[in-house]
Amino acid sequence: MINCKNVSFEYEKNKKILKNINFNLPTGHIGVLLGLNGCGKTTLLKCIGKNLTHYNGAIKVEDNCRYIKELPTFCEELTGIEYVEMLLSLGGNHTNDLVYKLIDSIGVKKNLELLIKNTSLYTRNVLVLLSSLCLDSDIILLDNPFSGLDRKSQLLVIKLIKILKEERKTVLIATNLTYFGFDIADELFILNRGKIRHIKNIFHSSIQYENQIMPLLLK
Repeated sequence: MINCKNVSFEYEKNKKILKNINFNLPTGHIGVLLGLNGCGKTTLLKCIGKNLTHYNGAIKVEDNCRYIKELPTFCEELTGIEYVEMLLSLGGNHTNDLVYKLIDSIGVKKNLELLIKNTSLYTRNVLVLLSSLCLDSDIILLDNPFSGLDRKSQLLVIKLIKILKEERKTVLIATNLTYFGFDIADELFILNRGKIRHIKNIFHSSIQYENQIMPLLLK
């Protein structure tokens, strides 16, 4: 579970990026944080993941939580599977079976035999997702996991995220690609001008979804 209460953040004095943010994401739910570029989505994820700590307000995270934006440069000379095994050795063996289940479910095992520096953007995004899981995180924070991917790769990432939900992981995804909210979200969080609007994803069609969400993003 993630609970934010009156969370505000500013990089420069009197220039707030986040303004009294309030929302709750229950355990085992998928939340999609929607907003235009530069609206503060990454900043909010960093606050939740404790990468940024000088915020005002309170953030309560019931379970292990980690924000990983990209792979560290030192791992470029490792194969994908070597990187996964290294992280599993650090995180204990609680999630080993789930990690290998995910790898098998999307057929990425062969890709992980390559050096990371030679892998595709899709494989790197999968490794970023697996990084938190390998370190035994119950809450997964994903920052633009669909950006730059073709539709086939995007659908495979969605498949991964849905498996995480089946395993009772809590997932919060920041993206500016609005249609993913309809595809996978239980809870929608619209971030605009530093403030957040929470909407349950109970839309019956993508048209109904777009008609309600787009005005909130653009106003």
